[in-house]
Amino acid sequence: MTTPAPSADYDNPDAVDVSLMIVGDSISHGSSGDWTWRFRLWKHLEENRVRVDFVGPFKTLDNIRTEETGDGDNTYADTRFDRDHAAKWGQPYIVAKTTIQEYVATYRPDFVLVLLGINDLVWYDVTPEQFEANLREFIANARAGHHAVRLVLGTILETVRATQDFDLSKRVSKCNDRLRAVATELRRPLSPIEVADTAAEFTASDHTWDDTHPNPDGELRIAAAFADVLSQRFQIGAMYPRPYPVLDSIPMERKAAVHVDTAEDAGL
Repeated sequence: MTTPAPSADYDNPDAVDVSLMIVGDSISHGSSGDWTWRFRLWKHLEENRVRVDFVGPFKTLDNIRTEETGDGDNTYADTRFDRDHAAKWGQPYIVAKTTIQEYVATYRPDFVLVLLGINDLVWYDVTPEQFEANLREFIANARAGHHAVRLVLGTILETVRATQDFDLSKRVSKCNDRLRAVATELRRPLSPIEVADTAAEFTASDHTWDDTHPNPDGELRIAAAFADVLSQRFQIGAMYPRPYPVLDSIPMERKAAVHVDTAEDAGL
């Protein structure tokens, strides 16, 4: 059952240790009935006494019961967290690179946490070379918004389609290699870039509810990858505890009246 609207103003905390902006596609945006990995990360930081402010232009989920995207669903499984974000259903790097400067300049996050890329490969059919060019432009534009912004880049997650499509799987692997190389090359003392290996513990067959989007167990693993980097590299919070608990699935009645046949049709 979805919790009532929060009485506390989680989106505007009175005291802040660090501000984070999560930039992503549907995997970070979430849809009807989700907790989201944003929730899992916020709870982990709160439990470790980190006063965090999530920032960004959006607060809601995508209403997966309609064919529109980004249409303002607030049926989180739990609304008691800071829901501000900059994730949008269907967003690729090729689009995010055009908005990130404005977002960073407007919201001035201490960190930008990024989980993008699969839409570039599935919908825009980018090559690894094009992926790298878009990533470099994204980083440059984020720094144009603020020269000292710190970035944590998530690796592209496995999807069931990628396990069945050798070409897509190969491109995902090559793009993740390029992401790691670019992060190392472009790391700066005032604007460090680190990689959260979100793909390392994430298996599409076990950690998605529709072959693409994370179920609660998948949300934990994504949040853990970012939490580990924040802890290890920046001394913010603690490593995410292992072993992971096994969480209840999202009741499917909270999900689609709009049927999606394949991950390819889902749109991230």
